[in-house]
Amino acid sequence: MQDRGAPTLVLLVGLPGVGKTTLANALAEPLGAEIVSRDQIRDSIFPKIYLDYSREQNEVATNTLYRVLAYLLAHCKPDCLIIDGKPFSRAHEIRDVLELAGQHGAVVKVVHCDAPLDVIRARLGRRQDEAANSRAGRTPEKAERVHREFEPIAVDHIRVDMTHPIEQVAAEVIAYSQVSASPGAHR
Repeated sequence: MQDRGAPTLVLLVGLPGVGKTTLANALAEPLGAEIVSRDQIRDSIFPKIYLDYSREQNEVATNTLYRVLAYLLAHCKPDCLIIDGKPFSRAHEIRDVLELAGQHGAVVKVVHCDAPLDVIRARLGRRQDEAANSRAGRTPEKAERVHREFEPIAVDHIRVDMTHPIEQVAAEVIAYSQVSASPGAHR
């Protein structure tokens, strides 16, 4: 990855249903990375009976995600972490990750996972019967709302077309993630 130099954070950005988790799973082994998922954190910290996937619970889980990332960067010195489980659709959310990385000398590789909205709607429509998607409200309507609110990515990043085969997309991201950048930088 970075030859045991600066840790790399691969930040997956994109609409619900675009395939961020599928990509994270395809990247983990070849990058020698661990996946840190806001969704998994949320689902782990709230007892199932109280898990409502509300904005408030997502905020608690996001804050916990940042604390986990800070801990891992400070104490575990990972080569690479993949950040998944949240759209990161607001500019300040990406800036928060960049700021955290800068505090720990990490490099951030922002990956915009993109697909046409009609493709995402169809994927989510097919998967609405899945319990996790149903509970989390991952619906075509939610994807449309996040799409309307999605702010431009104002930092260096790569855009990947998530309608392509996952192996092809993963290869693009792996090549991008191996481009050198100085600690605290983003590309």
